Amino acid sequence: MKVYCIHGVEGSAGYLKQSMKLPKSWASKPLTDVLALFVTTYNKKFAESPISAEAYHLERPLGSTLFPDDHVASALSDYCDVYVVEGAVRYKGPPPGTAAAQELVEAAAREAEERAAAARSAEEDAQLAAAGILKDQWQIKVKCVGLDRGGMDVKSTYSVGDTVKVTIEPHATVGMLHGRIALLCGAHEKHQSLRHPRSPDVSLDPTAKLKEVTNEKVVLQLVVSVPSTVRVVEAVSDDEGATGAEAEAPPEPPAAGECADWEKQSAHVAEGASLRASGDAAGAVGAYSAALALGGASAALVCKRADALLGAGRPAAAAADATAALGLNPDSAKGYKLRGKARRVLGEYEDAAADFGTAQRIDFDDGILADLSYVANRAKKIRAKALAEAHNAKLAADAADAPAEEAN
Repeated sequence: MKVYCIHGVEGSAGYLKQSMKLPKSWASKPLTDVLALFVTTYNKKFAESPISAEAYHLERPLGSTLFPDDHVASALSDYCDVYVVEGAVRYKGPPPGTAAAQELVEAAAREAEERAAAARSAEEDAQLAAAGILKDQWQIKVKCVGLDRGGMDVKSTYSVGDTVKVTIEPHATVGMLHGRIALLCGAHEKHQSLRHPRSPDVSLDPTAKLKEVTNEKVVLQLVVSVPSTVRVVEAVSDDEGATGAEAEAPPEPPAAGECADWEKQSAHVAEGASLRASGDAAGAVGAYSAALALGGASAALVCKRADALLGAGRPAAAAADATAALGLNPDSAKGYKLRGKARRVLGEYEDAAADFGTAQRIDFDDGILADLSYVANRAKKIRAKALAEAHNAKLAADAADAPAEEAN
């Protein structure tokens, strides 16, 4: 996953937009690790004015706070912007009243029950030891009657019909038995369901003691059901506004050097403006090209030809002129707007979104908000579709390789 961490405002002291590539192993890491990594990089670049991770937090572009113990996979997406903002958040953990907070409460209750069960077991063991009696051990048999790995490639030979024997104390809980067989069947405890043969449709309570729900002679039934990891591939609708690059060759780039004839150039510029206003974009391109051929090109004049090229249905040439204008003036909001519009027509949505965003930071314009929203959302959908297809293709490849590996 690649994200962009941003500190400060572009052009101000201490501004840094850092591209950070997070490995897959970071999916379950908290956001504090991401913030710490950025702070380390920042302090290397700005050693004279270092910052502390404890005094900052992360926010999404619209200002919503990201909590320190949110996981990377659930809080961030590929190529997203994350702002490093001064001020520590007031609390960690899910906001009160949310489903995530309720899950924490339930997990704490289960943990307390397991500790109590362990304490009771320890007391019983002590009583047996005091009486000179060896601790009882059961050989519980567990037979697999259902195995659905959800498309996952698990290195386990356990299959339907197999029976394993587990040595465990009778006063242990069903949940403890889940833990003992997790590695044997290659499935996490939360994906297991242990059932008594008398009630094959009812899962045994994980907190119940084995000696209270079964006996050593009963062969318990195991059903493994792992949620499918196949991702839904959302279709991306056609974009009638994206016509692609034109067949015509681009016009000659602006001539280098000083202007040979300022009066003549002014006349050509006036002619181009008149033709553009009358709707003759192609004629305007010719007039502006004549002006640029005289030399002394400015970013504003190159932008005028880029606008005319865009009006004439030549987005590739318009994008090239906008880039040339930005070479003359890197702070030209007009240059970024025109290149964003040209790239939108070319179908380069992610680059278009970046150009529109930069233009807004230089000189905010309500007129391009709709364009910015459209290209940003479309780029996000295209990325999500590509990621889902790549993920599903890998699953299919792993599934195809599995029989060959088993045969070997």
